[in-house]
Amino acid sequence: MIAKLQETRVKGIPLSRGIAIGPIFFVDIPEEPIPEYAIASIGIEEEIGRYRAAVAEGMSEIERLQADLMVEQNVESAAILDAHLYILQDPLMTVEVENEIRRLGMNAEYVFDRMMKQYQTKFNAIKDPFFLDRLKDIRDVSRRLIGCLRKDVRSYFQEVPPKAIVFIRELSPSSVVDACAHSVAAFVTQGGGAASHAAIVSKAKRIPLVTSIDFNQIELPTEGLVIIDGETGDVIINPDAETIKEYSRRIKDSEVALKQLEAEVAFKTETYDGHSIQLSANISLTEEVEILHKQGGCAVGLFRSEYIFLSDEDLPNEEKQFQTYRQIIQEMRGQPIVIRVFDLGGDKYMLGQKMTYESNPFLGCRAIRFLLRERRFFKSQLKAILRARAYGDLSIMFPMVSTLGEIQEAKTLLKEAQLELQLCHGLHPEPVRIGCMIEVPSAAVMADVLAKECDFLSIGTNDLVQYSLAVDRGNHTLNDLYTPADPSIIRLIKHIVITANREGIPVSICGEVAADRRFTALLLGLGVHELSVSICHMAEIKAAIRSCSIVEAVQFADRVLMCKTAAEVEELLRSR
Repeated sequence: MIAKLQETRVKGIPLSRGIAIGPIFFVDIPEEPIPEYAIASIGIEEEIGRYRAAVAEGMSEIERLQADLMVEQNVESAAILDAHLYILQDPLMTVEVENEIRRLGMNAEYVFDRMMKQYQTKFNAIKDPFFLDRLKDIRDVSRRLIGCLRKDVRSYFQEVPPKAIVFIRELSPSSVVDACAHSVAAFVTQGGGAASHAAIVSKAKRIPLVTSIDFNQIELPTEGLVIIDGETGDVIINPDAETIKEYSRRIKDSEVALKQLEAEVAFKTETYDGHSIQLSANISLTEEVEILHKQGGCAVGLFRSEYIFLSDEDLPNEEKQFQTYRQIIQEMRGQPIVIRVFDLGGDKYMLGQKMTYESNPFLGCRAIRFLLRERRFFKSQLKAILRARAYGDLSIMFPMVSTLGEIQEAKTLLKEAQLELQLCHGLHPEPVRIGCMIEVPSAAVMADVLAKECDFLSIGTNDLVQYSLAVDRGNHTLNDLYTPADPSIIRLIKHIVITANREGIPVSICGEVAADRRFTALLLGLGVHELSVSICHMAEIKAAIRSCSIVEAVQFADRVLMCKTAAEVEELLRSR
């Protein structure tokens, strides 16, 4: 065991950058006892009414959290909480529970908890990280719903002192939002992947998060200071005076730098030796367009078209999609926008979409594969996009392309959609630029062939890293292996850029690495033409671009390309 009073450093894995100093506080969410009693037959429908009221209250609580996030203009995090709303609307949570209350004649808390434990056992038996990650969301929603039934909904962060460092075994996205209301400074967890919803919300809210700390191996003090370094993953318990002084200085420097970023938001996006780079936004909801304009306006490099329709009871028809796309394009006020066609499957399903069990949904029928099987649905979206093209600068992007045949088949459907609009409606859609997402190794290797079929390429580094390294980005036990700093990834990016340059088309990066300032100079040096990031990261990445020299960036990239291990690349990134 570790002594309590001496400075102790424990190494974890950083999931959200930043530094925090504060008092330690351990949040332990207890397993509350579930009441169990029979309901007389005459009172069954009343009990079901009580359950429905609890579901409605749970949805209201989540919508309140979303409203708070929207006030902060944190649209991405608000969209993530949609997953919790979808769970509460799932037949598992509504029809099946109600039927079971009728069948067993027992109280709602007991029936609901019983059913959730059965599903938890089934999910655990599958051992698939996708289902285990979904299970975390279900547990979070279940805890909230039980609280609504028991009439004791409460925040587990109410007693947390201001600016505390919270140690919590498992962190959910709603817990991050809840904790922020109580001024939590940072989180330390035992598990959680870089692509987890909790990590994404923490990044958006600029709260440091370090994971992979085994609480059982540390004798955590009941009081005292802790320092969290979200850059290196260091957790420093009982820091000495010198350490506190050093990290206090770093926090102050960061605060000064942040004010500088906000002041430079309207500046040109170019290196200090005059090389221009396109900085665009990744958005999921229409509300984000207005936020873009408040920050000076810019292009949208990735519009995730599926998010605005995920909660629909039925698959959206052509007219509904057209109205939505037209509104967004008009609100762009002339700025270009790239619409990614529906990236469904994996972890995203519309309520009206029939779900089929797949042992590995992220390698299954998703994205372009799903769309090419559902051709009428796909063509409906293509028509809606082509009609909206008349209202602004619009491009189409196809996700998760793995073969030349897929991009050719998608283009054939696009031509059919254009022809049908001409013959049936007398419309003559303007030409539309076509892009292909490079997210799997086969597409990266065949980038030279795919580039001949496209007007631009966009590298989705999140998936490219996990598929190239055969590492599930949702599996926190493999966090040390999931890294865009691996030399294979750097070389793939360079290969894609070289092949695209031969065809005279630009390459953008829209994955998480584009929003990581440590990689900015490297990506510019590799020849990437555009970085597309979430709105909350735009000021930071613009500042990183403006602090670069393109000549030095190219020289730096050449050095990185010589590295043989991820550790060597990480060291160069840190030293720069």
